[in-house]
Amino acid sequence: MELEEWENCFWLMNTAVWVNGSDRWIWLGDKEGRFSVKSVKKLIVNAKDSGDNYIMKWSKWIPNKWNIRAWRAEMDRLPTRRVLERRNIRVTDSVCPLCDSEVETVDHIMTGCGVSTMVWEHISRWCNVPPIFGFSVRDILELHKSTNIGANKKEVFHGIIIIALWKIWKARNEHVFEGKEINLFEIIGDIKASGFLWYKYSSKFRSLVWSNWCNFDFIISCNSLLFVAASGL
Repeated sequence: MELEEWENCFWLMNTAVWVNGSDRWIWLGDKEGRFSVKSVKKLIVNAKDSGDNYIMKWSKWIPNKWNIRAWRAEMDRLPTRRVLERRNIRVTDSVCPLCDSEVETVDHIMTGCGVSTMVWEHISRWCNVPPIFGFSVRDILELHKSTNIGANKKEVFHGIIIIALWKIWKARNEHVFEGKEINLFEIIGDIKASGFLWYKYSSKFRSLVWSNWCNFDFIISCNSLLFVAASGL
């Protein structure tokens, strides 16, 4: 470790340009090297990328902390092995711990890994939508907009996507840090169970039953129950 630090210091010294004169502080945000509030403001404005200001839609019926997890995933803020390497944190191996085939990035874990691919395949059959394919977390988060399943079901489908993203990451962490084997049936079952409880008690569909949830036909069934209750039949 000390040798590495010495080599880095030696490299920095060799690349430095030495000039005559006394040392002085220089502000790199201004051509003349003078610090000013105006130059700081200019740097902040220039740093903003107005061409790619993605705003993620949060799901209203799931806990906020799960929305935050998906939001962090979309911004590549989860500590994958590739991210840790970029932060100069030593990792024993950069390959995905779930499939051992590609470098572990957040997009690979959530869309390209064999585990996540099978999770999305099951969800597409469960929610009766076309096969789910994506190259990034953003692609997955935007899927609900292009599905032709009705406004109410789109809202539910969007929440299920966010839940699945976190459950995949949770399974990854348990495998890496606890040595737990990956169990697809457990991951999918956990997604369904969590979604059922949150939607049942966070929405107006309190009459939702497990069998309808598993068949993704709860909207019709719950509306029918509400109509019967309102009509007094």
